[in-house]
Amino acid sequence: MSKTIKWVVGGVAVVAIAGIAYASFGPQTKSKDQETLTVGIMAGDKRTDKQWKIIKNNAKKEGLTLKIKTFTDYTQPNAALISGDIDANAFQHYIFLNDWNKSHKSNIVPVGETILVAGRLYSDKHKSIKDIPENGTVGISNSKVTQGRSLLVLQSAGLIKIASNVKDPTVKDIVENKKNLKFKELATDQLVRTLPEVDVASIDPSFIVGSGRSIKSAIYVQPVNKSTHGGINIIATTKSKKNSVAIKKFVKAYQSDNVADYIDNKSGTGEIAAWKGAPKVQ
Repeated sequence: MSKTIKWVVGGVAVVAIAGIAYASFGPQTKSKDQETLTVGIMAGDKRTDKQWKIIKNNAKKEGLTLKIKTFTDYTQPNAALISGDIDANAFQHYIFLNDWNKSHKSNIVPVGETILVAGRLYSDKHKSIKDIPENGTVGISNSKVTQGRSLLVLQSAGLIKIASNVKDPTVKDIVENKKNLKFKELATDQLVRTLPEVDVASIDPSFIVGSGRSIKSAIYVQPVNKSTHGGINIIATTKSKKNSVAIKKFVKAYQSDNVADYIDNKSGTGEIAAWKGAPKVQ
């Protein structure tokens, strides 16, 4: 082989190797169908998993891959959002978010409404609110924001009255307690365990379901009212991401008719789809 031919062959080989190396390690542009968003939610059950499967399929049609990260403590999803571990979360209502932002001086913002959860009261000792005795014990969350919603449920059930000018009450705002009920304040995730000990407790449905109980075992269910703005759950993200295409695709994927149909009519959670334009419960 002549020197000229060897040089040409060698040159071609170098170019080919360089091309392979660039393809393997050089800059790459993600196509739209590879766009990924990580969303934080509270750990749930099979019904929650099915709901998110529908949402993920909707997002996939929009060219968005959703990765779901579950948490077991209400303080975690917002902290993860601030640190950048997730891109958005869907677990809290407006009151909780406002309180979080004030307490942590953060800039988390709502970008879409999701569900409204009806408040419920549970008891292992009594079958009716009327059976709650004088000087009975009430299990209630020690979290300021969660406690406020629980007290409003107790007021709705006719067990107490709260000062009329208070929107986010604590036990200090109770102005009438005819049965002289005693309040046992505990961590939210501990309330289910206290049911054998207390007369009644206000417990979030997710913890009831997570414990293997049925939400239908509640002895009182607060009437659902979409005008209760503070109690509506939301999708939240940071200000820097709120206008991103991925976030908008996620909100669209969630606020779809097939998701609303599942929430309202098939999930069995007692939740309702609360976003503007969501179909009415059948």
